[in-house]
Amino acid sequence: MAGESRRTLYAAVFSNLVLLAGLFVFGWNPRLLLLLYWFEAGVVVVREAVQGLFAELPPSDEYRPLRAPLPLSALAEVRGGFRPVRWLPPVYPRNVPYVLAGLIPWVAFWPFGGLVLSAQVVPWLEPVVPPVSAAVAALAVLLRQSFETADWLRTGGYETISATGGVSRTYLSLLFVLAFVAPPVVGAVTATAFPRIGLGLVLVASKGIYDALELRNPGFVHSTVFDAETVGEGSTVERPDGDPLSEFRTDRRAVVVVAACLGALLSVFGVTVFLVLLGGLTGMLVGGALWGTPRGPVVGAIAGIGTIVAVRAGVQVVAGWVLGAYTVYRVYPDAVVEYNALTEEPQWAVPRGEISEFTVADGRLRSLLPEWFGIARLKSYSGDDRLVGYVSDPEAIAELLDR
Repeated sequence: MAGESRRTLYAAVFSNLVLLAGLFVFGWNPRLLLLLYWFEAGVVVVREAVQGLFAELPPSDEYRPLRAPLPLSALAEVRGGFRPVRWLPPVYPRNVPYVLAGLIPWVAFWPFGGLVLSAQVVPWLEPVVPPVSAAVAALAVLLRQSFETADWLRTGGYETISATGGVSRTYLSLLFVLAFVAPPVVGAVTATAFPRIGLGLVLVASKGIYDALELRNPGFVHSTVFDAETVGEGSTVERPDGDPLSEFRTDRRAVVVVAACLGALLSVFGVTVFLVLLGGLTGMLVGGALWGTPRGPVVGAIAGIGTIVAVRAGVQVVAGWVLGAYTVYRVYPDAVVEYNALTEEPQWAVPRGEISEFTVADGRLRSLLPEWFGIARLKSYSGDDRLVGYVSDPEAIAELLDR
């Protein structure tokens, strides 16, 4: 067994020994074990989501949502990746929408599962308040997951996977069992005067068996739920030979302004509107409790709505920065290429002979905007319509193409 695998094994054994110690030494309630399993499931999903950003293979269309929109879908079309720091493998922006698609339902459901398990929203169960000793189990979980991440990076696990969000959806099923099936079963068994230690041993043994299977065959639970092909087909854009005649970079001021405005609009007119309404309702309740009526609810609602809109706009700015802040339009003798300097990959290329029209946006609106908001449309005979956006001098591109 390699050193990395041995270290992960020791961490898994240690985390289960901590559960046994809590059961025998600290007298933990069996339902506290379920709450700790809930915490570990959340940590695992976050770890898998972060690892999904580094997945080197393109995701399959089997995992693209059919009815719900793909979050930040424009990032799914970005080719190439970039290293956030030298010692990490490249992060691929195309993976972000797939990671979010699996993570959003989990984020919406996981906190509620914790409230159910702790009996904060279930009146017929006695509330579970984690003792200080439970922090040892939480630290053991974090230690084990950090070892697994380090081993995954050292062994190059990112080279053979694609970002599908499948782990998040698998654990969503497990979370449903933990939150809605296990508590009534544990409560019913406890009511029969079954020994608390015996019930706790069953729960710890179940967790131990699960860990053993995962160590022996990583991802076995995921494979039993998702058996479709996870790897899709990638495509590349050929780089033209020679040096470009000229390069035109996007202005980052325009990228930020457009992304922030788009994020604010999408938060109100997109699916995020439900979060905006929830933020307003939560803010209204909190404001009313802090400052009283009539001022409190109004201020709280405005603050809650403003917070969600600002967060959504901030997310869009980050996505827009990756999409546009590093964009360079290169005009070659035989092609026009959009190049992303962050991922160091061409995003699209249109041969000069296939360009049917290059139109610079004009009119009253253009005269009201700063010069760095220059926009043009490049159309080809095949029907493609490309945006050449946020360059200070789109007319210079038109002159090069007219030569």
